[in-house]
Order: sequence, then structure tokens, then C-alpha cells
Amino acid sequence: MSLFGLMGLLVSFAAVAVSIICLVVGGLMRRKNPDGVGATLTWGGHVAALVSAIGLTACCAVLVYCFMTGDTSIEYVVHYHSNASGDFSWLYKLAGLWAGREGSLLFWAWLIAVFNSVVAVRNMKRLEKLDSMALLVSQIVLAAFVGVLLFSESNMPFTAMAASYFNADGSLRGEAALWGMNTLLEHWAMAIHPPTLFVGYAGLTIPFAYAIAALIVNDSSKTWVVRSQRYALFSWLFLGFGIGLGAVWAYVVLGWGGYWGWDPVENASLLSWLVGVALIHSFTVYRQRGAFKRWSVMCACLTLAFVIVGTFISRSGLVQSVHAFEGDPVSLVLFGALIIASVLAGIVGLVVRWKSFGPAKAGADDVENMLSKDAAYYFNNVIMIVFTFLLAYMTISSALPAWMPFGGQSLSAGTYNAIARPLGVIYLLILAVCPLLSWGKTEGKQFWKRAHSRRVRAGAVCRAHGVLRDVPASQLRRHDCGWRHER
Repeated sequence: MSLFGLMGLLVSFAAVAVSIICLVVGGLMRRKNPDGVGATLTWGGHVAALVSAIGLTACCAVLVYCFMTGDTSIEYVVHYHSNASGDFSWLYKLAGLWAGREGSLLFWAWLIAVFNSVVAVRNMKRLEKLDSMALLVSQIVLAAFVGVLLFSESNMPFTAMAASYFNADGSLRGEAALWGMNTLLEHWAMAIHPPTLFVGYAGLTIPFAYAIAALIVNDSSKTWVVRSQRYALFSWLFLGFGIGLGAVWAYVVLGWGGYWGWDPVENASLLSWLVGVALIHSFTVYRQRGAFKRWSVMCACLTLAFVIVGTFISRSGLVQSVHAFEGDPVSLVLFGALIIASVLAGIVGLVVRWKSFGPAKAGADDVENMLSKDAAYYFNNVIMIVFTFLLAYMTISSALPAWMPFGGQSLSAGTYNAIARPLGVIYLLILAVCPLLSWGKTEGKQFWKRAHSRRVRAGAVCRAHGVLRDVPASQLRRHDCGWRHER
């Protein structure tokens, strides 16, 4: 089985390399002639992306088969197999795929390949330049993951189990007989928690890819936002769902109480979720107003960067946790390089395309008036970004030098609350006021009229059913359905 897995990785890496080469060469040739050989190469790059996904699917299938059947020919399977029995035993066996560092990297790479395949399939007929460039960027990210899996011995998930660990009858002996999944992780919420997070992590590669693609082709229209917004929303929702599952596990299994009293490693996944809030709001303004273009590009880059930062925290040993991964120098170099590259790509790209990605009206600002919906979205972004950086700093404070603020200290829940509560109050105020504001500028009379109208709507009660109804003031006497309403 080890050989089958290795062959799958080789096929996947070769397909990723071919895909990148075809997309680069095809893109250069299509600059002079949109059709012909260049288009054929670009199409071939899309097909190669699908092949890489198939190869990684086979790799994951090999590990799943070994976990489910009890095949001990692969060292990774022996280390992370579950001996649990009962209704959820199958789930814990399946969870072995992402329980360790090597398997989780493979699973993450497979999910990126799946998202890339969706982009490739949607663009194979039209072969649009923006989509092809986005696929190229995301394939480069995938190449980094597959390369580490294939060429780093410490991250190879298909290392064969040494014969010295087996008895004559094929059973494990010595310390190998005691290896297996940590029993604290054998909980339904913890089994589902990592894959939901990885779906979010992998999906957030696509908005980043489209942002960089828009910078490369110099397309500041809302096209790249429209193409990537669904990926961003889908990934952000899965990320939030995964964080919630992690909280369930922390409360039930470890008995930690209070939001900031749970596993500090979970802060790592919250980082990208917070920046994702800013990204989604920036996309809304981009589509509707043609503003926040630079915000959107930078938020897409920061979202991926904090996905990697979160992974770096959980795999570096900076924060101690019962479900943190064992540190590995090779993967740390990979994640450090991806963090720097994703941020630099956005900064350099925006410097080069500064005018193109400026406000829709020349000489204007993204926010023309502080009493506007634009300003509310702007402050939303500022709060999310500031809180993300503060949370990242506080999470790793115990590993920082003593001369730095909070350096060498493990912060209590009270410290987090002292910062989160004021920011939360301000944020809730913005949420309450934002629907009453207009784009561009809000007149005072218009603001109070809307506030009064919403108060009237909230007071409309259905007599027959006794439930609140969202009924305009002009229709309070009788609705279309025949129900009578009153204030």
C-alpha cells in the first residue's frame, strides 16, 4: 500500500508541474494570439489540474483503506489508528487521515486540488485570462504542499513500517503495539472539527488566487470579486462551523469554560475567520460601489496569510495543546515562506497597480462621508484587522521574549475579555446603525425617518398568530393574507 500511495504523490506532483508550465506558456502565447497553440496549452493546464486532484484522491483513498481495514504496512497508520469500539468507531478510524501532521497536510492538499478542479472545470470552455491566471496561482500553492509531502521525509505519509516492529504472525510488537490515536481526540466533535476547518482553509486559497490574478492581468473590474465571492462565503461558513465544533470538544472533553478559557490553539483558526469577515464586507462594497478595491485585494491576501499563521502556530510548538501537531522544521519553512509570499504578493501588486485599483472616481476617497454605510463597512474592516493582529500576538505571547509586552506570559481569559468586550461593544453599535445609513452620505432627517420606520415595523403584531411580522406602516390595518395588524 505504501507503494501505491507514493505513486499517487508522484503523479500528482508531475500533473501540478505540467499544469503550471502549460498555464504559463499558454498565457504568454495567447498575448499575441488568443487562439491556436496557446489556447491548447492553457486547456491542457486545466486538464492537468484535474489529474493532480485525481492523484491526491487516490493517495487519500489508500490511507482511508488502511485505517478502515487495519492494514499496518504504513507507519503513519500505525501511529494514528483508533482502537475505539461502538457506534462512532468508523468515524474515529476515518479521522486518522487528518489526525497527524503528514495526513493533515495530504488532506489539505487534496482539498485545495478539489477547489482548483472546480475552477478548472468552470473555465475549460471559455478559457478566460482571469480565471486561467487564478488557477495558475492556486496551482503554485498546491505545488508547495505536494512538494513538501513528496520530498520531505518527515512529512511523507506513506513511509513503510519497518519489519523489526512485526512479530512472526504479522502483529505489532514493542512500542509500536502501543501507538495509536490520543483517546482525548476520540470524540465526534473533534473527529469532524479538523476537516471542516481544512475545507475553510483550502477554499480561502481561491479568493487569494483571484486577487493576485486580477493584479497580474490588471483587471480592476468587479469580475474577480463575483467569481471568488461564493468561495469566500462557503469557506468562511465552514471555518465558523469548525470553530464551533472545536468549542464543543473543549467544553465536553476537557472541561474548559468560557470562550477564552478553551484551547488556545483554537485562536489560530479564529484569526482567518476574523479577516474573512473583513474580506466579505469588502467584496460587498466592491460589487455595489466600485470602492474598497485595495481593501479587497489586501484582505484576500491577509486571509490566506492568517490561514497559514494559524497552521504555523499549531505546528510549531509555540502554543502547547493536546491536539497541536508535532513541530517539523521543513513544514515550518514552507508555512513561513507562504506567509511572507502571500503578503508581499498583495503589497507589491498594489504598488504596481495603485492607480488601477484606486477609487472608482478619480481624486475621490473610498469613504466620502463618515455618516454613511461606506464608513460603517470601513470601521468594520479596521476592527476586524486590528483584533486579528492583537489576538495573534496574545496567542503566542508565552513564546515571546520577556522584554516585549506580555512576553513569556500565558494570558488568562480576563485579559482577552478586557480587549474583546470594548471592541465587541463598538462593533455591535456599528451593526445596529449600519442598516439605517445610506451609501455615500446619510442626511439627518433620512436617518431618523428610517429609525422610526424600523421601530414601527418591529411593533407590528399579528393578532391571529401572535408572532412579529415585518409589515410596513402603510399596511398595518390589513395585509394581503387577510390578517389584521395593529401597532
